Amino acid sequence: MASKTRKTKIIRKKKIARKGVKRKAALRNKGTTPTAKTLFAD
Repeated sequence: MASKTRKTKIIRKKKIARKGVKRKAALRNKGTTPTAKTLFAD
């Protein structure tokens, strides 16, 4: 069985790796460039 310290280190490592995943996925899928409609709304 793994020690408490080892478990904690792994949990922290996974948390750090997971940070911002939803935001990054949204940027990939939606993009960061404003739409033409918002840019040239007349």
